Amino acid sequence: MMSCCAVCKAPANQRCSGCQQVVYCNRDHQRQHWKATHRRECCCYRVEQNACLGRHLVATRNIRQGEIILTDTAYVAGPKMVSVPVCLGCNRDLMPLLQLSGANHFHECSGCGWPLCGAECEKSDQHRHECIILARSGYRPKLYPDFNNVHKRETAYCVIVPLRLLLLERNAPEKYAHIQTFESHLAQRLQSPLYEVVRSNVVPFARTVLGLRQYTEQHILQVCGILDTNCYEVLLPHRHTKIRALYPWGAMLSHDCKPNTKHYFDASMNMILVATTDIPQSAIITVSYTQPLLGTLHRRIALKQAKLFDCQCDRCADPTEFGTNISGFRCPQCRGGFVLPSQPTDYRTPWRCQRRKCSFQEPINLYVARCERLEKELMSLDKTDPKSYDSFLERYGTVLHGWNAYVLQAKYALLQLLVNSASGEGEKKDQIECRARRVIELCRDLLEVADRLEPGFGVFRGKLLVKLETSFGILNRLGSMTNHERGKWQAVKDEILHISKTDPSVVVSI
Repeated sequence: MMSCCAVCKAPANQRCSGCQQVVYCNRDHQRQHWKATHRRECCCYRVEQNACLGRHLVATRNIRQGEIILTDTAYVAGPKMVSVPVCLGCNRDLMPLLQLSGANHFHECSGCGWPLCGAECEKSDQHRHECIILARSGYRPKLYPDFNNVHKRETAYCVIVPLRLLLLERNAPEKYAHIQTFESHLAQRLQSPLYEVVRSNVVPFARTVLGLRQYTEQHILQVCGILDTNCYEVLLPHRHTKIRALYPWGAMLSHDCKPNTKHYFDASMNMILVATTDIPQSAIITVSYTQPLLGTLHRRIALKQAKLFDCQCDRCADPTEFGTNISGFRCPQCRGGFVLPSQPTDYRTPWRCQRRKCSFQEPINLYVARCERLEKELMSLDKTDPKSYDSFLERYGTVLHGWNAYVLQAKYALLQLLVNSASGEGEKKDQIECRARRVIELCRDLLEVADRLEPGFGVFRGKLLVKLETSFGILNRLGSMTNHERGKWQAVKDEILHISKTDPSVVVSI
């Protein structure tokens, strides 16, 4: 069937190379349409919907690795439900600011009395609408600087982002109407203890304290559900804090434990979505809501608790998790095979040895108990001493698979300790070299895992490449680098430079 030109409606077959969604009868009409409207509308994705995923984004053409897919601006942003003291004007963590200035109290907004950086933040676009509501209520939060616990969390912030969303009804009705179509999973959330807390705290705070009686309990709970389902955690390094933000396109991205995109946030808090691998036309565009170094059971439980869905992705369906055996431990019966879940997408599945001639199996509760012991031991290690992690790895080297989740977490923690440890005074050259070579060894091991779980330009892989490049640089300065290592170093530099073209968070030292 012949399509129609977007300009003159004549039969046409010249398709836009960007989005593949619009056709033209000639180049002049394509240029005309581009200048008029299509420049703003052209994109490499479209929204689709099905019963399993709901609304999600699908590639309308082949997307190249490293290509920026979209830039998204937050509808609302602000403190997490329980937060360190932050400025309601610019989201800055207020404790470091107080320590730097030597003050012993927060600056209070002259309108509402809530803590801010200073007078300059009182008129910020983010705060000025809510300031009227907060001031009218007469409520003043009891937030006091605690220099003995600079990371102390405050519950008074639980109402701020829900309030900002509700205020969009008057100040940005189109955005508000769009948000009302987002998934909240409210029926399921109301069965959780957390939403009993939300019901008994956020709802009366909004309706009674702030006087927003036009919103029913059900509506406020739905708003909280929408935020919990769709918000992203945003790290603001220059403001020393983490906040949460709701992005309209970000809310439509489907989860996969082996995603084909990553995202980062620019200085204006825009979310930039980048393809980590080549994405073929008609493929679903995916992100990951979980950490890559978690086993399937723990990833799926985390997703069920936070996002209220059971992940059925290819990684979750594969007992070996793409050959990493990240959930595996050595069979205590035959000592040769590894024990893995029989049906990994079934929470009650038994765990069986993968060797054909071995009959060992155990119920899920014994596997969970083992994981709890390992996690407790890993969390109790001295986080300042590399030897404690080396000891953990030695203890479990013959018990767990070499890429078991707890082994990988210990390796990554050890790697970060070694990278961040400054050379002590009088430290000998061979000690510095030994540490650099240990980092290189750990990076290479973890990169093998990253290549299977987050290939291409993935976040985890990018971090490892930067650490690997830094350690090669140390060997170079020490004059201890072989010609083979020099070639590897240059290859790593080239790869990081390639990644950094679309991700400024990845930096290489030249």
